[in-house]
Order: sequence, then C-alpha cells, then structure tokens
Amino acid sequence: MKPRVLVLGDQQTMVDAAVKLGAEVWWAQRPERVRAEEAAAPVVTLLTDYTDPAFVDLVAHLHALRPFDAVVSIQEHALLSLAALNERLGLRGPHRETARLVTDKWAMRARLAERGVSPVAAALGRTADDLRAFGAEHGFPFIAKPVAATGSFGVVLVDPHGVDAVAGGFTGTGVSAFLMEEHLDGPEISVETFTFAGRHVVLALTDKSTGHGFVESGHTMPATLDEAVRAEAVEVVGAFLDAVGLTDGPSHVEVKLTSAGPRIVEGHCRRGGDRINELVRLAYGVDMEELTVAWALDRTEPLAGPPQALRASAIAFAEAPCGELTAVTGETEVLADPDVAEVRVLHEVGRLIGPVRWSGDRAGYVIATGTTPAHAAAKAVASAARLVFTVAAPSDALPSDAPQQDARQPDAPPSDTRLPTPPQATAAGPGTATGTATATATPGPAPHPAADRDLSRENDLSRHVGYERTDGVCDD
Repeated sequence: MKPRVLVLGDQQTMVDAAVKLGAEVWWAQRPERVRAEEAAAPVVTLLTDYTDPAFVDLVAHLHALRPFDAVVSIQEHALLSLAALNERLGLRGPHRETARLVTDKWAMRARLAERGVSPVAAALGRTADDLRAFGAEHGFPFIAKPVAATGSFGVVLVDPHGVDAVAGGFTGTGVSAFLMEEHLDGPEISVETFTFAGRHVVLALTDKSTGHGFVESGHTMPATLDEAVRAEAVEVVGAFLDAVGLTDGPSHVEVKLTSAGPRIVEGHCRRGGDRINELVRLAYGVDMEELTVAWALDRTEPLAGPPQALRASAIAFAEAPCGELTAVTGETEVLADPDVAEVRVLHEVGRLIGPVRWSGDRAGYVIATGTTPAHAAAKAVASAARLVFTVAAPSDALPSDAPQQDARQPDAPPSDTRLPTPPQATAAGPGTATGTATATATPGPAPHPAADRDLSRENDLSRHVGYERTDGVCDD
C-alpha cells in the first residue's frame, strides 16, 4: 500500500518530491492560491485555510479514517499547523514548542538567553520612547522588526533621528509591539542543516549578500570561510537547534560573523527560501525536500556526515525600476549559458513595481554554477544584469476596484501591489524606463496604508494556529 503524505502550503516541489517517492499525496492549499494546473494535479487537494485552528481537527478526523504516514511542509506560514499535527498524530517532524520558538523572534531570544547561547541584547518595544531607551542603553544604530514575520518584512535600522518615523511605521501597519536588537557587525551566512533523531548534520554553509532594507540580493555556496570560523559557526548553530528542541527535519539558521564571534540572527525549522534547496542540490547533490519527505516516512537512512561539495552554486536577484511593467527581455540569452541552471522572472507584465521593501518585491533571479564560489557568484550577478525590465509611468491614481496582482515569490506569501511614483523617462522612450540588475532605483511608491496593513497582517505568523505570543498582545 502506498504511504499517505499530507503536504501543507504553496509548494509544488514538495508535492513532486512525495510523488517521486511513490506516496499518495494530499495537498492542503488556500483556495485563492491554487493555480489551474495545480488543481488538476494527480493529488487530493484540500481547499482550506491550513492556518485555521479548525484545520488541525479536520486532519485528525481524516487521519482516523485514512491515516497519514507523514505531514510535511517547507513554508513558514504552515509550520505551526505542521507542528500541531505532528504532535496530535504522533508523526516525525518538528513539534509545537520548536515551531513556536522559531516563529516568535522574542521567544527565540528569551530561550537563547536562558541557555546562554549566542548573547544578543534584545527587548520588546511599543513606543518611540522604548526605541530611545534601547538606543541609550545599547547604542545606535540598532535593529527593530516585527516579532513574528518573514521575508525580511519590516526590518529597519534605527538611528537617533529616525525614532519617531520607525515607531509611526509600526503603528501605521497595525504592529503594536516590535522586537529591538543590538546591531550585529560583520558578514552574514546561513547554515543549512538536517536533523536525524536529534543528530544535526550540516549540509552547507551559505554566503549571503543583502541590499536595501536587509532584503537578500544573493546567496553563494560553499561559503568562503577559514576553518576556525566555520567550526565556530557550526557549533553555535548546533547549540541553537538544541535550544529550540529540533529533533527531526531540515533547518535554515542565519548567523552574523561578528567581531565577538558568531551570533544567531534567526532560525527556521524548514529548508531555506530563495531557492537555497536548489543551491544545495547543485553544490552537494542533496535535495532537502526529498530528504524531508523520505525521513518523515522513515524511508531513508540518516546521513553519516556532511556531504562533499561537487561544485559551487549561487543565486542573484535582479532589480527593476519602479513603474508598470511592460516587457522583460534577456531570459533566453541568459539561459543559453551552460553555467546558468535557472532563470525566472517574478513579475508579470502589467504589474505595478515599487521599491524592494521585502523579499516578495524582488523582480527575478538567476541561478548559476561554477568551479569556485567566486566564479558561480560572478556568473549569477552578471547574468541577472542581462535581464532587462521595461516599465511605463503609471497613472496618478489606482482605482479602488483595481484587481490586486499576485506575483508569487519562491517561499513567500502574496505580495501586495503598490502604486509607485512615476519614474524618469529614459532613452527607451517617453514615459518608459528600462532597468537591469544594476539600475538605480526610481522614487518610491505613494503611501498606501491599507495595503501596507494587509501585507503586515499576511506576514504576522502569530495569527496562525497554535500561536501564543510571548509579548501578550494581539495586533488588530
């Protein structure tokens, strides 16, 4: 009899991994997120909100009739439901406390402080006075961000002159409490790990590059580190995973290599976003999604140790000027390069493009391989620069009944559509602008408080099943 697997969330690749392993696949999807081709896929599709507490009861009833052998997901918004089901059904994977700790950044900081792991000054704030007090005690600049969000959403660097604007920004998007953290110096990496019955095996270390507003602009693996720094990073990540209680499954932990040693930025009990799974597969021959399903079904043996690198891999995100997208060129030429593994444009023609304020705003990406990390990264960046986004100045107003366009990013919730201010006309023609990955950003969008508030709510994981916020508030 085929094993039965329930996949939660908007990731066709996880469904493909389960089908490849010969499983009978059930797929829980939000109705508004299902594409026509997905609805016709050879799986049982549950059109429901998997973040609703009633969803756990529904699956428990289904399990009593037709038991599931595994429940899997690699999407942040599904982790709380995944953990609740693992505990209720007695299945292998992350459990409630782990999911709570990695989705609640304040709870995570409190647990690490309790265990003496990766000391970072942090506090909860609600007002501009709280921001000033934290800066006075720990120094400016420092980081402020939502307690429960993803995709670099809402992360800001606070300086003494921007306190009121930061506080007003959080209030305007409906965030009544936010996390304040000391600013960590040094480069950032991520550590991709898989845990087998409590034993953590590092699969890859990833160099990260960021652009404006702490949004990631690229990733390269293997990370270029000396052995001592690598060992320290691996050690602190292992301590982090032990502290949050991860016993089974993938993880993605972000680390700053500071002058005082490696410090945890945050971690997740899933594989990393931004196509990091594809980078791991290309560089090390390990597919973390297939491994997640196989381990949950008890159909694979634990890895004995870290895999050896086969080659280097990198992803670079393309930029686009603000305006209404009218055309994208360069994809075919870029993909013809034998070192390029994947090219994707993330905005459809007709979309209104604003500045990149979180991961869901990025315009496209290129994945490349190389004999060295530097070679792979240079190829990805140069290839992304060959993607040309042509935009036209939008009208001065967006009709209130205009449809919202959903340009879904890898591993991210829906992005909103913001009305940008008209870009400067260029040689591409009157009222148009052409941009590549090296384009200078045009002026930002006009304020849309309702859209920003909706996006904030979409990113707030504390609204999901089983979440108990440690700050004791409910943002509404």
